[in-house]
Amino acid sequence: MGNKQSNEKKIQESQISVNQSQLSARESQLNTSNSNQSNYAKKEQIAQELYFPSSDDCPSKINITLGGINFWSNYDSGNLFKVEQVETNTFNLSISEDCQGRIPPVQSNKGTRQWFNFKVVTASDFQANFVIVNIATRFKKIWSADSDIYFKINKIWNRYPAVYQGFQVKFSFEFQANQIVQFAYMPPWSYKKNQKYLDFYSSQLHPDIYFRRETIAHSLEGRNIELITITKNGPSEQQPYYCTEYLFPEKQFNEPLKKFKKQYILISCRIHAGEVPSSFILKGILESLKNQNESAEYLLQNYVFLIIPMLNPDGVYRGHYRLDSLGYDQNRVYNRIVKFPKFNGPLAVLEICKNYNVAFYIDLHAHSVLTNSFIYTNWHPNPSIHSAILEFPKQMKQKVHHFRIKESMSTSINYEKSQYEFEGIYTEKEENIQKAPDLKIHITKENLVPQNMTSDCPFSTNPYLTGVAKSDVYLTSSNMFSYTLEVNYRYYTKNKQVFKYEISDFINLGRDVVESLYSVHQNQDFIQIKSQLDGSIFN
Repeated sequence: MGNKQSNEKKIQESQISVNQSQLSARESQLNTSNSNQSNYAKKEQIAQELYFPSSDDCPSKINITLGGINFWSNYDSGNLFKVEQVETNTFNLSISEDCQGRIPPVQSNKGTRQWFNFKVVTASDFQANFVIVNIATRFKKIWSADSDIYFKINKIWNRYPAVYQGFQVKFSFEFQANQIVQFAYMPPWSYKKNQKYLDFYSSQLHPDIYFRRETIAHSLEGRNIELITITKNGPSEQQPYYCTEYLFPEKQFNEPLKKFKKQYILISCRIHAGEVPSSFILKGILESLKNQNESAEYLLQNYVFLIIPMLNPDGVYRGHYRLDSLGYDQNRVYNRIVKFPKFNGPLAVLEICKNYNVAFYIDLHAHSVLTNSFIYTNWHPNPSIHSAILEFPKQMKQKVHHFRIKESMSTSINYEKSQYEFEGIYTEKEENIQKAPDLKIHITKENLVPQNMTSDCPFSTNPYLTGVAKSDVYLTSSNMFSYTLEVNYRYYTKNKQVFKYEISDFINLGRDVVESLYSVHQNQDFIQIKSQLDGSIFN
């Protein structure tokens, strides 16, 4: 225990030293850029930008005993803010908003009370009634009157019935003495679990698969943002590459690295901390590559997979639903990225796409409102190229019975003006326009319905979705095959029937990603268009 505290102290001291140097650099920058600004205002701005939180500053981490029952959430990905005993066997439970009680988040944290994860143990047999009293109102569509939660006893997770009523989740449980029971929104995939899984995964790989695991950046609180490299025939086909100043912290700036001459497929995950289904999707992708079936064999021979399994490890550790430890939704900052520690995850994605030959980029997410699985794409004015962009979601539609291609959103990028332009049928609320006033929204008779619009992939627009990964990868690196893959946490519909997702469905969805990428390369029209765009790997 003493060694752990000593290590934590060293990390904090190291961060303080880093903070001081960054504080001086930022203060100098502000002095140069705006000499008329008062010293007080400057210091306030610096404090807002460079406030490094402590890992212990987590209102979601508690340990409390009431009525002979012990509740605790002070562990990786735990979230329980307050417990009140209202009757002998009835307890009101409150969960924490992201960054609750800290500095005001740069972006709103309203509506982030959704993720919960806590443990309970009783000294004797006991039946308790629990009411989670403050579920966020904005996510009411994900709950139904008979919604399930999850519980774990002896390392096994199972569904458990709960009642959703008036933004409250109610359930009862029969406890046995000294039996630890864990309750959660869904089975968590914590930062620690991610580390253990990667350890196990690498030990199971066949010797002819090239595997490299390294830290591409550190989070604000010092956790590793890791980069996984997987391919075949790797060591003999590398070329020099020079380390950038802000990435690969274990290496020296401008230290020569190695990258492959093959093209890359980049996959990222968990920029929104609570979107656990995306980690299970990634598990399916990794398991498929490990098994080396025909699809995986082809892709590993022709591509290098780069995988960032956890872009927001601090948010994951803190039990957040969406935001990082500073209150940012990091999936809205790609279009205003700065070389600053608070955005190291998005910075890593953009730098990879600019400096590596990335052919495909897939960002994995989970959706709280829209049902089924679906993909957001980018729109291109050339009908042939846009058809090639849509080939991946079309292949997913053929393989995944719960995939809805009609939810696809196509975002057009204007490279000359470096701005977003949305083409298509506008279906969003008027109020969303006010959230993105700088965007040029094309809603006219001439382009209300683009000529290349097809019935199997209609367009919709959402001007609030600025700064997202797939759009800014497209903007900064001209990578047209850039996607956001979404899946609902709970439900999918088919033939007007509602079905509940199982964890196995998410894992199978990841396997279908690999199969669909392979099937894309069986389409001769796609191969021709793609070879015209890059002229190398498909010849």
